[in-house]
Amino acid sequence: MKIRRFGRTEFKISQLTFGGGWVGGILIDPNKEIMHKALSLASEKDINWIDTAESYSEGKSEKNIGELLSSFSNDTFQISTKARLDPNSSESIISQIDRKIDASLARLQRNFVELYQLHNRIQNVNDKNNFSVKDILKKGGVADAMEKFKSDGRIKSIGITALGDIDAINEVVLSDCFDVAQIYYNLLNPSASFSTQGKWNDQNFSNLIKNCKSKDMGLMNIRIYAAGYLATEKRHGREIPITFGINENELNKRVEKINLIMRDIQGTKAQKALRYGLSNDDMSTIVIGLAEISHLEEALEGYELGSLDEEILRKIEELQKNNFIN
Repeated sequence: MKIRRFGRTEFKISQLTFGGGWVGGILIDPNKEIMHKALSLASEKDINWIDTAESYSEGKSEKNIGELLSSFSNDTFQISTKARLDPNSSESIISQIDRKIDASLARLQRNFVELYQLHNRIQNVNDKNNFSVKDILKKGGVADAMEKFKSDGRIKSIGITALGDIDAINEVVLSDCFDVAQIYYNLLNPSASFSTQGKWNDQNFSNLIKNCKSKDMGLMNIRIYAAGYLATEKRHGREIPITFGINENELNKRVEKINLIMRDIQGTKAQKALRYGLSNDDMSTIVIGLAEISHLEEALEGYELGSLDEEILRKIEELQKNNFIN
């Protein structure tokens, strides 16, 4: 597997990252033997990064990772985790981060993590759960607080989850305060690669990739399977939307149109979705969500098929930029 430069962090990251989240859930639900087998296979295939968060099953993902990694050598996997902060708490932001870092490190059984990320949305106006640009960039705000903890060694780099209002997200990106961004990007919503919104009527992330690259940020591609809609027709009840825009009925129509265009392309639905992500060289890594070991095997087989050819990419882009109207 290709190992890529992770932006200005200078870490080397595998082109696929093992996702420890809720939607896939393999590091939350199964028994330890299954989890260990999955991580062993990932390691054998040179996947060297695991992405998790304190909120994934209330710390269970981090705890399981900490217990499992004790049987691997220290340099087998690098770890990123995320914290959701309370904008309205009487506890200061710096105190919240300090406490949350220690709790995550205790569950992970590590002295540091390679990447620590803000899990809140970034919005034009703050609310009870999420931050405005001002909250993040002001003196003593979120960015300053997170930067402080790089100096004490518990975290090596800091990042954002680039969800929320695109103008606010882009302003935070262009502030040059963060090293990494998690980018929502898939066959159904590739707008992070657009230079303008154009006809696009789903949630718009235009200019995000370009702005991140201008600051030499590492890019983590999240939701490559669109919470499973691009991978399978089966629904497991954890297809939690993290964007806003089109409704589920329109989403399913767009899935059908994508499937029609890609009907003659080699691979399963999930593999085709992954191959689309692999076709974007701007992404440092793609975080893959997994529910069972067979999903990891399928992803690894899809990885070997490689990126899509230019002709099919052109047809897909034409459909996307025409807002899926054909």
